[in-house]
Amino acid sequence: MLLPVASLVTILLYLIARSHGASVSSSPAQTFLGIGGSGAWWPTDLYRFPEATRQNLSQLLFSQNGLGLSSYRYNIGAGGVNVSNPTRAPETFYVSQGNYNWSADPQGVYFLLEAAKQGVPSITAFANSAPARLTSGGASCNGDFVSGSGTAYGTYLADVVTHFRGQGVNISYISPMNEPDSTFGPSPCNQEGMRVQPSQRAEVINGLYSALSSKGLTSSVGILADESSSLSNAGNEYASWLPQVVDKVAALVHHTYDFPSDASYTSYISNTKQLYPNKVTWMSEICCSLGNPDGTGKGYGQGYDPTIKNALMFTGMVFQSLVLASEPHYDFWTLVSNGIGCSPLNNPSCANTANSNGWTDGLIYYDSAYATNKNYQIYLTKHFWTYKHFGNFVKPGSQRRAISGSDASKFTMAVSTSSNYYILAMNPNTTDSTLTLSFPDTVCPSGGVRTSASEDFAQVSSASKSGSSWAMPLRSLSLTTYTFNRRAC
Repeated sequence: MLLPVASLVTILLYLIARSHGASVSSSPAQTFLGIGGSGAWWPTDLYRFPEATRQNLSQLLFSQNGLGLSSYRYNIGAGGVNVSNPTRAPETFYVSQGNYNWSADPQGVYFLLEAAKQGVPSITAFANSAPARLTSGGASCNGDFVSGSGTAYGTYLADVVTHFRGQGVNISYISPMNEPDSTFGPSPCNQEGMRVQPSQRAEVINGLYSALSSKGLTSSVGILADESSSLSNAGNEYASWLPQVVDKVAALVHHTYDFPSDASYTSYISNTKQLYPNKVTWMSEICCSLGNPDGTGKGYGQGYDPTIKNALMFTGMVFQSLVLASEPHYDFWTLVSNGIGCSPLNNPSCANTANSNGWTDGLIYYDSAYATNKNYQIYLTKHFWTYKHFGNFVKPGSQRRAISGSDASKFTMAVSTSSNYYILAMNPNTTDSTLTLSFPDTVCPSGGVRTSASEDFAQVSSASKSGSSWAMPLRSLSLTTYTFNRRAC
């Protein structure tokens, strides 16, 4: 049977595309600012661990031998008033207006100073709640921001930033309202939280900006807002407050607890860019989902899954932010967790086995019963090893180059520096594949690393020449980063 000319053309174009694989653009799509995560609330517990363990943890988080994070979020505690979970009740510096106890929160400050000591370039100070005395209920949760207190709250936050910058901690961003769409009540609460109505958010920004301005910090400390829990909340509420203070906000920062589809994410980005073209968006918090490597089945819920299956599901969300949405900054929540859901001291294999009692809210875990059983071990999940690909290779100042062609996918990213290309490629399928890729300039392959069910950032062979392109094997259910030097071999 003869095929119509149109069908023949379609087949020919398909075959040509297949023969070309994919290609890296010569133009940057975005410049990266940071890859990191949150320092809430685990410092409360980890501070009680032996110093050798604390130092080991700091290395795992901040050194290039570990995650190599370029962003760290320090939680400014509100005192934990009416918070029933002591781990989630960080101490506050606030005593009264202008009167502070800088000896408070040694737990959080320890790891903040570790991040600074190891040269983490982007440090954000963020608050879940104002100090209890400044909230409507006089507590650290189940209350609201009090209209008219913007100056007092902003002054306190600016004083905290000034204090630590004076100690050599380069806090470069501050977020005054983390998930302002909830009080996290009823009381007693499981964590700190303060609701800030959309109509109040401009006052919070104005109060903080004025306080930073009085200290000469507006050019060196940016305000992040509003850290809504979902893209839908953020997009729907911007009109109520953002136009009044848009020039005082450094970036529009959101969470993705609605676990948006690609279409929803794209719509949010498109609408936001249209309304606020000079503002970038960041993703700064997500956790707590089961699901499949291709992203199906994801959604907020309980369950501990430290396996490659779940790690790749979260990896896909990182790609969604960095590739689909072209966002320059990504933070996970939280870096360390006690939600392991089992007793690794009694059953060592449970740390690597999924269960329904824990939570997938961390990259590194510790035994929640450490205080009684003296188990000071820390446990790495596959999430740690997949996130290490981003922490090690997506550095501030590096750029993403778009990848196009038949082998391109939403799970593939090209990162360029002045001397290297890094190709991060995830294979969420149960069969092996090969990525064939060409570059806009001369390159020389120089190895790679892979994380899979049986490998943790393991060395792999360099890409091989395939005509005018390079072939990169992708093992099933894996994340691989191939390195290319930008020079002739």
